[in-house]
Amino acid sequence: MDRIQCNTILFLLIIQLLLLYVNLSQSKDNNNFPNYAIRVNKRDAQSGTPNINNTVAKEPLKCNGDAAICDLRYDQVTYPGTHNSASYNLEFDCNLTVRNCLDSVSVCSKQYAQCLMTYGMQCDAQTSACKQRNPQWLHWLCEGFNKTCRSSNALCTAWNAVCTNSDRVCNVWGNACEIDVPDWIITCFWENNPGYPVLRQLQDGIRLFDFDTCLLNNEHGVFCHGQNPARALGEELDTVFQVILDFMNSNPNEVITIEFGDTDGDPQILSNYIQSKLAQYFVNQTTGHSMMYSMSDPNKPWITLREMINNNTRIVVFFGRIYNNVQNRQPWIHYTYEWFTESYRYTSNDMTPEQLTNSFNGYCATSDAVIRNDTQLYGKVRWQTIDDTVGILPTNIEEAIKMGKSPGPVCIKDLALGINFDVLKNIEAFCYPRFPYYFRVRVDHYWQSSLFEVVRKMNRQNVIKFLGNATSTNSANPT
Repeated sequence: MDRIQCNTILFLLIIQLLLLYVNLSQSKDNNNFPNYAIRVNKRDAQSGTPNINNTVAKEPLKCNGDAAICDLRYDQVTYPGTHNSASYNLEFDCNLTVRNCLDSVSVCSKQYAQCLMTYGMQCDAQTSACKQRNPQWLHWLCEGFNKTCRSSNALCTAWNAVCTNSDRVCNVWGNACEIDVPDWIITCFWENNPGYPVLRQLQDGIRLFDFDTCLLNNEHGVFCHGQNPARALGEELDTVFQVILDFMNSNPNEVITIEFGDTDGDPQILSNYIQSKLAQYFVNQTTGHSMMYSMSDPNKPWITLREMINNNTRIVVFFGRIYNNVQNRQPWIHYTYEWFTESYRYTSNDMTPEQLTNSFNGYCATSDAVIRNDTQLYGKVRWQTIDDTVGILPTNIEEAIKMGKSPGPVCIKDLALGINFDVLKNIEAFCYPRFPYYFRVRVDHYWQSSLFEVVRKMNRQNVIKFLGNATSTNSANPT
């Protein structure tokens, strides 16, 4: 069946259920995790590295705040990152939702027949808990909830009833989307970094950014979170890139990484647009110098942070699924999957701290096989990552709705607090010794986490491993 059109109607039903039954007990937020005070964790007290022109001449260079890592190659350093870095101040793309909704009117019967035939249509992700319960009346979908479950005959019938009257439903939803959807819905389920824009992340010490992008009007891209009818839109690329450029110019000893991951819209138009904007902001139009590093020969080693700083090639860009869609691709765009393995590949179904821990432990226990396979397929050992995130557990919400009560802690914030401290430390302790390179540690709600502590520990170990030097001149800073 047409998933976009069917998902549109399901998305509307789910939002209505949330508005009716999920009050998320905002007044209890501070009591959900009493062991962790609301505090901002950041790299150090300074907003960035001081301009070298204002420092004492004999003071050693500090790369990303730490002199000890300057002579590590780029790939030998671990970087603190955020998940869906531009997911703040989002708004639903109401126009797209209504258009997709209205487009489904003429195909209701066909969709219903396909739904009955397929019965158990597969969505983006699934959970064993939902499979075992196999509820007939509620099925979660969309990136907003990060997981979806299986459909059933009952849902097909319910969807058909709504679809045949979708003209009215879509127009009602259009009004509700613009006016009635409360801000906490988006903050709860869509915003990974609410109140912490990219500038604040840079100032706090985040050095790796994960950007999702969506195409608008088939012309230009914006930062976003989600896909199809469930996408919420954020800032323009110009706004964020200008912030990054200004920060990098003011902080000449900082090296950052920008990753472009999930997208929604025509991949060729979107990838070309992103490339053009990167060139506009980070390639000097007068001299032609690019602040973005180019790996000229993938068979040669990466250069050190010191060399990147001296050459002012301090931004490294990776494209994921849209890499092969870029026309006239520039050498400063690197292919994500050629260089590192995203842990989300083996943790995507995890919805609890226990599941996340088990997935990491199971994968890291097979490190010898992973390394051997990488060597055979890629001719090198790819870097590993710790993406410390879990998805929303549909059964918690399902049971709460049946009982007529609040589902409790199901927001991104609550889920992050459950894994951002001890779970993250335990994953690092078990996995780090088993692989030669750990490229990034990425979390939601980084300001309430052990992110910088964990990355600082990993980089101290990196220095010992690659340089044989256990002494850091600035042990208070992670990178």
